[in-house]
Parts: sequence; structure tokens; C-alpha cells
Amino acid sequence: MIHFAESLNETGFRIKQDISYLALDVSHCGVLVLSNATENYRVLYANAAFLSMTGYTETELAGRIDWYVQGDAGDEPQRKKLRAAMSATQPTSIDMRSYRKDGSLHWCELGITPFRNHEGYVSHFIGMLSDITTRKNDEQLLPQASRHAGLTGLTDHLGFRDTLDTAISASGGSPLTLYVAAIDIDQHQHASGSMHGQSQNLLVQVAAERLGTCLQTDEMLSHDGNGSYAIMLRADSRSDAITRCQAIQRSLTRSIALDDQQVHLTCAFGLAIFPDDSRDARALLNYAGVALSHARETSRNSILFYLEAMSVRLHERTTLESALRSAMVNGELEVHYQAQVNLHTGRVAGVEALARWNHPELGRVAPDRFIPLAEKNGLIDDIGLWVIEQVCTDMAAWREHSLPVVPVAVNVSAAQFRNPLLGDQIMMLLNLSGCDPSMLTLEITEAVLMDDTSTARATLNQLHHAGIGLSLDDFGTGYSSISYLKRFPFKKVIIDRSFVKELVDNPDDAAIIKAIISMAHTLGLRVLAEGVETEQQCRFLSHNLCDEIQGFLFSTPVTADAFVKLLQAGTTLPASLLNAKKAKRTLLLVDDEVNIVSSLKRLLRREDLHILTANSGSEGLALLAQHPVDVILSDQRMPGMTGVEFLSMAKTRFPETVRIVLSGYTELQSVTDAVNEGDIYKFLTKPWDDIKLRGHVDEAFQRKELADENRRLTRAVYASNLELAAANRQLKHQQHHNHDGLPP
Repeated sequence: MIHFAESLNETGFRIKQDISYLALDVSHCGVLVLSNATENYRVLYANAAFLSMTGYTETELAGRIDWYVQGDAGDEPQRKKLRAAMSATQPTSIDMRSYRKDGSLHWCELGITPFRNHEGYVSHFIGMLSDITTRKNDEQLLPQASRHAGLTGLTDHLGFRDTLDTAISASGGSPLTLYVAAIDIDQHQHASGSMHGQSQNLLVQVAAERLGTCLQTDEMLSHDGNGSYAIMLRADSRSDAITRCQAIQRSLTRSIALDDQQVHLTCAFGLAIFPDDSRDARALLNYAGVALSHARETSRNSILFYLEAMSVRLHERTTLESALRSAMVNGELEVHYQAQVNLHTGRVAGVEALARWNHPELGRVAPDRFIPLAEKNGLIDDIGLWVIEQVCTDMAAWREHSLPVVPVAVNVSAAQFRNPLLGDQIMMLLNLSGCDPSMLTLEITEAVLMDDTSTARATLNQLHHAGIGLSLDDFGTGYSSISYLKRFPFKKVIIDRSFVKELVDNPDDAAIIKAIISMAHTLGLRVLAEGVETEQQCRFLSHNLCDEIQGFLFSTPVTADAFVKLLQAGTTLPASLLNAKKAKRTLLLVDDEVNIVSSLKRLLRREDLHILTANSGSEGLALLAQHPVDVILSDQRMPGMTGVEFLSMAKTRFPETVRIVLSGYTELQSVTDAVNEGDIYKFLTKPWDDIKLRGHVDEAFQRKELADENRRLTRAVYASNLELAAANRQLKHQQHHNHDGLPP
């Protein structure tokens, strides 16, 4: 290991010489720290893995400026890309040839990330080096021509285009209709990745054979590798063409037995029509490809015909992609912060960092537009690391100025987790900024875990044991989330906003949220609900023991400076929204006769009682959604909705209320059913006895307060059990780590 403390300190770069470098020394990746003080980027630090890869000693490497320029002329474009990125102080990644000290050639994958000091200046570059010599040697043994074409015996798309040209020319002026279908065999690459070479070849051959059996006379099939096929179909109509494509799908989706496993393939179709879409073969193939790209985004087995609007959308997406590639260079990206609030204290308990893009011409580009695009075009690694670097910079600045600091959560996509260097890169950024790993939480979606790759599991294990928190995001939207809670070291689950949005009006969403909270707490996990925008939503979550909320109700995403001001102001949620006893009892009176409502209000008025009034069931439901209510006293006969119907809905949406019917009409059957089903607590008749009515209402409040006290005690026990379950969970994962180094 090389320590150049004096050189580092000259540039204001602080490194803790022992603990901070410990993770770097044991990393299997080569790590470099380069100075940005001069354009030559001299070496300031190299870990043991880098020295082993290159054969240099510490003394020989110290201060060198030519470590990255050795190699063959054929690598100059890659090296030019590297120099350009470093000159622009932007992250990049390249594959390059280099020579060890003994002169032997080796291939390496190099990722460079700029490090900004507390003043925002890029003072250093962090390099991550992996030896990929074996992989490159294997690639060079492959023939230059597509091996898939050799396996299938099919022509490539160039030959297909020539044949299509011939068919178009031969048609002359006849009313011939041809359909060009671009086909993408989905899961082809995924399935192939887990098979040996012979099975991969067999899979390609079986797919081509099944496609070929679906062809008719004078039709043609081509293959360009990577699961990409094209067919020239002759069909009488669009519906006939769709029927043909569906028959091909059925043929392909029959299971294939390979390597003692059943492989299932799916395929999407994009179709263009001659002569409707074009009379040019090249254009038809292009249009079919455009339709296919949209089909892939729709579903795995989509069949879409080309529309001109598709080309427009593709152009817009291409333009947006080009702009996104320049966004980091031009300083258009920034990090905003949205507070996460504790429902027991009302105070800010954490914050989520969110990438925002402000384009000078396009304006604010929504994250749901540019994040998926970044994942598809490979920019998500750079953007994701930039966000974490910015978070580390902000946390370091807050700490240095003695400002309040809370844990910061950052989203990490499935695409980022495919990078085996991710764990090392995150630890490097934390170490260089001096930030405590426990102050960083990574929010991970189920998509990260679906492949269950050793890379993802190793990275999760590395981050967990470094002290970084892990949360399972968008919980409830996937198929196997429960098993993931058991197998991976998460500390928190995040309820997806799609459930929160409708929880007040949708009993199913409310039931799902209750189940998630109960299950998570049993496993020793905390629960955060996203997308909380109304007091009704917050009150429901609070009453059902959710731990934290995040959403517009408390704060929108704001800049780092605005978030610090929010913390300094000590902003909290109102006490009425927390897991605490209300200061006043609340009674809701519902009757369509205004005089009756006035009389009841005068009779029951007390200083410690807050009385709300409504003249219909719908008005009553609206008030219940806006205010915490203990007891409801409702008339039975009201226009539009009877009292029993109103109270039945109130029970479903606000089950903790105590519900009483007060009516001059005795509809025995409906009232009996309501009592038996628990929709109402008591049925009282008009005209009433003032003393008895007050007594019944007092009993109802006592019943509610007893239930509230039971819930309070349950919460206290729950909190203790949660702490115990969390400790047991931590111990269990530690035992598994000690046993085999990976989560079970």
C-alpha cells in the first residue's frame, strides 16, 4: 500500500491513514488515487490489488504519470476517451490493453470517478481496475462472422433486405401486400447466460427451427444474432398477419429442455407493411425495428404495427438521450432532498436524495423520463455514483458547519447492481469524504434481487457489513418480496405510493398496508410509506403503527440549502397526526334535519368536546376524512344514503370510531343486520331522553378511550418487540456472514 500523506495534505485532501484504507487494501479490485493538481495525473495511492495486477512495487509506482499511456496504438480511441473525460472532470469507463512491469500484456477494465473536495473542486480522481484478460482472450477466439448465422444457416439482415427488394420489384403494379416482421426473442440472452456453449448453440438452433416451421411458400426468415430475427410474411390482412404472429409465439413459447432445466422463450413483434408504410426495403426494415422497440416496452409478447408517431417518439427519445449524455458535463443535474418523518415524534428522521435534471431548453425533465433512459443507455452507473458523491459532499459540508445531519437514502437501480465494482466505489466515496457509512441508506427495488446473482448478493453483504443501511423499495408491487425480507439484510421496507394513494377510499389497499406493517414489524423491520399527501392518509398510517412517512404532506423535494433550513427550523408534524392521544374528544352529528342537529349540539356541548355536524352521509364521510373522530351519532332516514349505510362505510374506512344510530323509525331488519355485523354500537330512538342520551354518548367515549389505551399499550409492547426482533435479525445475519460470507 502506498501512503503519500504529505502530498495529499498539500491539496487539502484528508485521508485517515489506517481505518480509511483498510477496505481498499483488501479489495479484489485495483484502486488508484490520482492527483488533479497537474494535467499528468500523477499516482498518489495504489492498493495491494493494483500492485499485484501490474507487478510494480510501491516505490516504482509512486508519483508516476505514465501508468495509463502504455499500450497499443489500437487502444488510442479508448485512451483519448479517458483523457477527455478526466479533462472534463467527468466519470468514465474503458477497456484497455496495458503491459505489466515484466512486459507481459494484460487487459483491464478501468473506471474513473472524479472526487470533489468540500469547496466543490475536483482535487483527485479515483480509479477502479479489474483484470479482464481471460474474457478478452475468449472473445478474440470467436470468428469475426456471426456464429449464430453459422449455427442457423440463415441469411443476415442484409441478405434479407436484398430478397425483400427483389420481391418488391417483382410485384410491379400488382396489389401485393407484404408484412415485414422484426422479432426479438425475449429472455434469449438471459437464458443463455446460465448455460454452457453447447446448450447455447442448441437453443439458437431450436428457436430458428421453430420459426422456420411457421413459414409458408415465398416467405423468408433472417437472423442477425442476439435473438434478432426478421420475417417477410404474406398475409391477406392485418388480422391475418396478427394470427400468423400469434402462431409463431405459440410455437416459440413451448418449453425447451436444456441442461436439465426447462427454458421458456417469449418474443415481441414489430410489423411494417408494404406498400402502406413504404415501398423501400431498407425503410420497411427500419420501421419494423421502430415498432419492435415500442413492443418491447409494452410487454414480452406484444405485436405492434408501425405508426408514424413511433418515429416521432423515437426521435424525441434519441434527442433526450443525447442531451442526457451532456447533462453531467454541463452541470444540469442536481440533487434534491425530501424529508422522511417519524410518526412517533413528528420530527425529521431521514431524507431521500433525488436526482433532478434542469435542461436549459427542455426545462425540468421528470425523473420517470430520464432515469429509465439512463438505465437503458448505460448512463445510470455514472449518474448513480455522481448522486452518491454529491450526497457525501453535502453531508461532509453539513458536518463541517455543525449543521443537523440525518441519514440520507439513495436509490440504487438494478442496472447499477450488475457492476461488480459498485460496493468498492461506494466505500471509496464514503472514505474520501469522511462520512459515516451508517448515515447512508441504499433503497433497492425487487428487480435488483430477481436474478439472485452472486454479484448482487456479495455487494449487498459488503455494504451491510460496512454499516450502510438497506431498504427494500416499492414493497408490495412484486411477486417474491416476502422471501427477500428473510434472505437479505434489510432494515426497512418502503410501502409503494400506489397503495397509499387510494388507502382512504379503497379497503383493499388499506388492508394490504396493515398486513405489510404487521409482517415487517414481526420480522424486526421498520416501515416507511411513500407518497403521503393528505392528513387522512397520514392519520391512517399513524393509527396502524407505520414508523415513518414521506410525501408532499410534510415537504416536497427541495435543494440541499432549503433542506438544511427545514432542519434548522425544527419543523414537525402536528401532534394530531402522531401516535398520541388527542387533547379533546370529537363527536360527529349527522342528520338531514337542521333543527335536530342544532338541538343535539346544544344538549351535548361541553368544553372538552369538539362537535362536528353534517346534514347527509356524504358530508359526514367528507368530515371523517378531514378530522379524527371518536364517536358518530347519525340519523337513520336521510336522502341518498341511510344512516346504516353511512355508518357501514364509516366502519370500513374509519374502523376505530364508535357508531350510534338515533332515529324515529325502527327498520328492524337493517338495524339488526348492522348491529350483528358490528357496523353500529347502539340504536337509540327519537324522541330521546336528554339524560339517557348524554349517558349513552359518554359510554361511547369511554369505550373509545379504553380502546385507545389498549392500542397505546399495544404500541409500547410492539416497539419493544420491534427492537428485539431487529436485534435478533441482526444477530442472525451476522451468524450467516461468519459462516459463509454471504446472506442465506
